[in-house]
Amino acid sequence: MVNMKPAFDLNSRAKEGSLMALMRLLLVEDDRDLSDFVREGMSREGFIVDTVADGDEALRQAEEAEYDVVLLDVMIPKQDGFAVLKSLRARGFKGAILLATCKGQERDKLQGLNNGADDYIVKPFLLTELTARVRAVLRRTGGNSGPVAKGSLLKAGDLQLDLLKREVRKAGKTVLLTKREFDLLECFMRRPGQVLSQSVLSQSLSNSEVYSNTNVVEVHIKNLRSKIDSKNKDSLIRTVRGCGYALDA
Repeated sequence: MVNMKPAFDLNSRAKEGSLMALMRLLLVEDDRDLSDFVREGMSREGFIVDTVADGDEALRQAEEAEYDVVLLDVMIPKQDGFAVLKSLRARGFKGAILLATCKGQERDKLQGLNNGADDYIVKPFLLTELTARVRAVLRRTGGNSGPVAKGSLLKAGDLQLDLLKREVRKAGKTVLLTKREFDLLECFMRRPGQVLSQSVLSQSLSNSEVYSNTNVVEVHIKNLRSKIDSKNKDSLIRTVRGCGYALDA
């Protein structure tokens, strides 16, 4: 594989963090410098990132752990990206798969999309472009481990959240939420029952006020509870002292 210098912007950081919280990404790349750089950048965006350097390792790793998205270089040793792509889909992998191709390889792009890739990105690329493409495919596919019913829908109990329409329904009735309340609920519904720290939740708000006011998360959760909780029942969002909050729907 040609050793390509990463054309990334280290100082850039995507601001929409709710979708990224606690998502797992498998990076399949044999260029060590590029792999380290992408891992560092995507970790900063809130991903849990595992890296492997060849096709055989990629398939073994995908068997051992669940991933929401795989970033798969086409030109890798042992089994190339197309072979890995076909094997993953044949094994029933339902997460998002992005192919990384070299500039001008139009045939590779078409071949990848025809064999089950969700999108492709051309090297060299900016970290901001990679983050945007990953976010886009996750919004379409919902990832592998989230409770997505049909692409853009998240469900937890009688709650339903539509990512495309940005609508929330509880027991079939529309619930009107502010942007930040919606983003918080999305973060919770992607990991129902899992305790999320204030740090993770604050990323979903994607606003500088979070860092200057430690009560912002608590205030928005209080307002969210008032809109999604049923009367005479415990709150759907449980407080875990010293740890954070969890959605118990």
